[in-house]
Amino acid sequence: MRRLVLSLALVLAAPALARQPVDPSALSREIAQQGIAPTLARLHALSDPAPDERFAIAGLEFLGAVEAAWRWRVTYGVAPFGGMIFGSAAELPQSVPPQPMPPEALAEQTQATLEAMARSRAALEGLAEDEDFGLAISLGDLWFDLDADGRRGMGEGAAELLAGIVWSGMPAFDPETGQAAPPPAPPVIRFDRADAAWLAAYTHLVSGGAELLLAFDPTPSLEKVFAMRARIDESRLAGGEAALPPMLDDFIDPLAVAIDMLRRQPDAGRTRAARAHWQQTIDQNRRFWALVGQESDNAGEWIPNDRQISATGIAFPPGTGAAWQAVLADGEALLAGDRTIPF
Repeated sequence: MRRLVLSLALVLAAPALARQPVDPSALSREIAQQGIAPTLARLHALSDPAPDERFAIAGLEFLGAVEAAWRWRVTYGVAPFGGMIFGSAAELPQSVPPQPMPPEALAEQTQATLEAMARSRAALEGLAEDEDFGLAISLGDLWFDLDADGRRGMGEGAAELLAGIVWSGMPAFDPETGQAAPPPAPPVIRFDRADAAWLAAYTHLVSGGAELLLAFDPTPSLEKVFAMRARIDESRLAGGEAALPPMLDDFIDPLAVAIDMLRRQPDAGRTRAARAHWQQTIDQNRRFWALVGQESDNAGEWIPNDRQISATGIAFPPGTGAAWQAVLADGEALLAGDRTIPF
């Protein structure tokens, strides 16, 4: 306890580094003009990509998985349900009429996400150990082709979709005029080798969740719930009394699927794969915090050390790294069976 107090005191006394302006890279502008998939295709065609290009490949594989998951949701009109499944948290514009969802669609999309995470990690291999690099990307240049028309449309910008999630995005309030000031400009993030470890950790986190979902095979449960939903809808059309009001459908149906899935014996190979991915999440997170703690610049930081400021506008309190190490230790103890989650 005494050592923790001393280390926090040293952190609080450490002088903050001067912020350095960062301009978006040419690759950032290419994404703005071409989109995720065309830029990724060009990078994959390189015979010997540089470290920043390898990070771009990894990042675009990850963002392409987000785009695919969001496009899947728009296609089938899947409402947000709290981030339980990759890509399910954000509110999305429903730009096209939704199609009926086949029961196997969730498992297929989850498997596609799993494969995209593996491709992202392949591009990241060894980057955190190599010499440092920098890749500056403006959040304003990122967009997701939700309707698959190849053009950036209204509501498809990352700054719109991710405001309040990965950056503050909130307009400041002017107490003198009583009005809100214009929202801040989207940040420019300069990704470096520490962020390569962070991204690797994130891909393992997503892969663990995907493996666990597939371990319980959602398809039979979706078939059962969809069949019951069709009977309920037929009853409503016929003027019959519904057991629950329609406004609860988006809540009850996912809950029914989850309960039915948990009654099934999970695939042991996939549950072990999920555990291995989550252990790698912890290992790569520790590597990230070690690398970010060594940084001596303050240029377009994604997640900062205690002498830096995040370009996202999100405040990271002093001692965040030390506190997160304790969270990682608890997570590792859970995976090892040394600790349990209270009921």
